[in-house]
Amino acid sequence: MTANTATSEENLLGKGGQPHEPSTPTSDTEVGGGTPTELSEIFFVDNSRRKQSIKIQVKLCPEGVYLRRETDEDDHINEQLIRIDDIIGSRYGPRLKKRARGGLNSCRNPNVPGQEADPEPDSDNSAYLYIYAYLKKEKPLRRVQTLRILRFRSSNDYGVNLQTAELWHHTIRRHKRGNGSSSPADCGKQLLILLNPKSGSGKGRELFQKQVAPLLTEAEVQYDLQITTHPQYAKEFVRTRRDLLERYSGIVVASGDGLFYEVLNGLMERMDWRRACRELPLGIIPCGSGNGLAKSVAHHCNEPYEPKPILHATLTCMAGKSTPMDVVRVELAPRDKHFVMYSFLSVGWGLIADIDIESERLRSIGAQRFTLWAIKRLIGLRSYKGRVSYLLAKGKKEPPVEAAKEAREMPAESDQPKRPSTAAAIRSSLPLNAGEFHDLPEEEEVEEEAVLDGEQFADAISLDRSVYRQHADSWHSAMSRRTAYYSLGGPSMRSNRSRMSISQRIEAANAEFAERVPTGTIPGLQMPLPSSEGWICEDGDFVMVHAAYTTHLSSDVFFAPESRLDDGLIYLVIIRSGVSRHQLLNFMLSLNTGTHLPIGEDPFIKVVPCRAFRIEPSSSDGILVVDGERVEYGPIQAEVMPGLINVMTTSGQ
Repeated sequence: MTANTATSEENLLGKGGQPHEPSTPTSDTEVGGGTPTELSEIFFVDNSRRKQSIKIQVKLCPEGVYLRRETDEDDHINEQLIRIDDIIGSRYGPRLKKRARGGLNSCRNPNVPGQEADPEPDSDNSAYLYIYAYLKKEKPLRRVQTLRILRFRSSNDYGVNLQTAELWHHTIRRHKRGNGSSSPADCGKQLLILLNPKSGSGKGRELFQKQVAPLLTEAEVQYDLQITTHPQYAKEFVRTRRDLLERYSGIVVASGDGLFYEVLNGLMERMDWRRACRELPLGIIPCGSGNGLAKSVAHHCNEPYEPKPILHATLTCMAGKSTPMDVVRVELAPRDKHFVMYSFLSVGWGLIADIDIESERLRSIGAQRFTLWAIKRLIGLRSYKGRVSYLLAKGKKEPPVEAAKEAREMPAESDQPKRPSTAAAIRSSLPLNAGEFHDLPEEEEVEEEAVLDGEQFADAISLDRSVYRQHADSWHSAMSRRTAYYSLGGPSMRSNRSRMSISQRIEAANAEFAERVPTGTIPGLQMPLPSSEGWICEDGDFVMVHAAYTTHLSSDVFFAPESRLDDGLIYLVIIRSGVSRHQLLNFMLSLNTGTHLPIGEDPFIKVVPCRAFRIEPSSSDGILVVDGERVEYGPIQAEVMPGLINVMTTSGQ
């Protein structure tokens, strides 16, 4: 599809570009006499360079917005489909004012430089529909911001034109609901956003205002922004909020992995934790320095991460779909104490844990702190004496080497999700409560149409949703990326229980609330592990033992290439003492590409897919981390609970 590069002002007008008698858009089959499933209109774009109008047919269907442009030159036809999944929202009404700075610019008013007058019925009876989309592109994988503006003025009556624009707006939302999207804009609830203003390099609030808030406004998402003021604020908020499920449609964490850890454990301490885990999907917007979960979700969905991780993650959180994710129940017993916590990322002992915690003093420099401290730890290499025990996953007898082979054969940029592993056997052994778009070939590339950079969000968006500060755009061609031209939830608890008798409902309710937390299925930390049940124990000196259940530990550490969000597996990487610094250096340098795992047998490094493990340090001095957070040093064990929570994704799979 050739992008039109005309520099003159162009308007996309309905019905020939001139006022006509009131008319309604062409529509196809209507469902129950309500909103039509398809709408179609003819628009014209004034092109001063060609001294003619370009005819554009715009069709709105369940698949998306279809644009078809015809030219007189050899009857050439350009076509484009904006998929309904790529549309995040729309807005209808009068023509929008130009933003003071940043954003997309509306066309200038020649009478007032730099400013556009309000639409007046006497001068402009048109109604406008603004369609906001972020098109998914391949090679390289990216999202391209796109604004389509449809101008309806087929009638002299502004009210009639507004009704037409409103019809298109509601049809878009209906098609998104029909596509399986459960958008917060449609469910009548707010999205709870927990923001750590000191996350990363201390710019959390600024990043949210410039990059997240504009997208929420475009998608018409009502949200409740909670700024954390002290450690454990998020945990206490979700744990004690009585109307959490009635008021919010989901929880989004705008911070690093540490705040997500707080939210998860706060939910698990609620009396209604089962219902909360079922009904409240969790999202992550990476404003921290590690951001392992955000990168793992992007990898799972085959969505771009760089160069705009905050934008891409926000789009994922607004897609209205969710995917089950494993949670790992972690049990600790330091100095005769006993703790239970819930993990979503990893458990570490040794090298990587040391780097993660000891580099905190360099937090001000961001993610580079991990690299600098890794060099320091390699120079002063440590080993720890203890015992490591693990329970192999059913059907797994040898360490996986296929992922390492595939990663070595793939280019460094390749980050495609692997085929999912089967977790049915593991799920059955646990208790019930664990429970393209493609444009047509382009004739030429136009550099002026490059992807918009971060400057488009130069100023902050007001959190007052009653004031809609919109990015409008200059009037470009119909095929330009900038041109003038939300849900079906699952069955509720009430509907499920309506089929039960009263006694059955009471029993189900009692069973649901009797147990406050999930119970483990493996022996307690003070109990021996029976080898008859498949437990394997290894004693000795270890440089590192690290368990991961997501693909990435941070945005640049591709730690477990075979892992899936809901495969019911823990990938336990064990490095024994005696490994050379050279081999360890190669291991560390290959973490970003996923080629660090050995191919075949290795006497010092191995990875074991398991469903439970135990670490018993012999000394009292060392570092243990759970999801990047330091915990008390001592014996620790963990087991996976498949699909316990739901995380926001774009695929819903």
